[in-house]
Amino acid sequence: MTDPIWLNPHVMRTGLSWALSWTNGPILCVVSPGSTRFIVVNDQSFLASWEWAEETGTESRFFLVPPFVARTLAGPAAWDLLRLHAALHRNNVALTLHDAGGEYLLQWQWDARSFKAPRVFDLMTAQPKETLQAGYVAIADAVHLAVANLGRMEGLEQVQRERLAMLIDFAPGRLSIDGQEIMTGDPQRFYFDPRLVIRGLEIARGRTIGFAMTRLEATRQAVLYMNSERDNWQVRCALLSIRLPPGTSITTYEVTERERARDGGGLISPRPAQTQTPP
Repeated sequence: MTDPIWLNPHVMRTGLSWALSWTNGPILCVVSPGSTRFIVVNDQSFLASWEWAEETGTESRFFLVPPFVARTLAGPAAWDLLRLHAALHRNNVALTLHDAGGEYLLQWQWDARSFKAPRVFDLMTAQPKETLQAGYVAIADAVHLAVANLGRMEGLEQVQRERLAMLIDFAPGRLSIDGQEIMTGDPQRFYFDPRLVIRGLEIARGRTIGFAMTRLEATRQAVLYMNSERDNWQVRCALLSIRLPPGTSITTYEVTERERARDGGGLISPRPAQTQTPP
């Protein structure tokens, strides 16, 4: 076993509680010298994390927390914990809990294969150096209009649901969100699953949300980042765009603001901001 890693009971309880709200699977806990981070994944295309910055007094370590352990640490039984430390050996975890009544031990083994990480996991967990900051209400309105447009296209134009997606486009100082049929193979434009966009917006909800995008030239995809701060926690989401099949036709056309508003699209012009990449 490694030397004990002392964990903050309040941070563990809060982080695991948030993470449990968005997954039925294991939660990745990453303890670094300057922070503790909780990560969940879904559908090979979505990742969310909650990070608390504080000195931990340890080098970087990670382990998976199964749902039953997470529920224990996030539930009433853990409210009165005074201290918490973990000893790790490969995929074995021994977690010691201290409260006024004494000392308790939780032990488990974890299997890395149970954590269905996206193939670009490292890229999705990275923090973009620059983001566009936008108000939550404005972004939420744009997303809801885009969803309404997708519903209209499915109901009135008989477009198959599988061919409907959210087109998210970045321009200098500007973010465009629209609901469209997947028809274009323009490498400068990327489509995202509407369910994942809504999920990311709900998780990263805050007064303002930072957006960024990284392109994957090899697969004609992109990673969309949503970042916010809540109660001194850094909340981050990353979404992988839909991979277009080879030979998808390229269709480009101009859409005016009036047409976009009429059809349920949203056009946001957030202000640029700088964020620092954590060490």
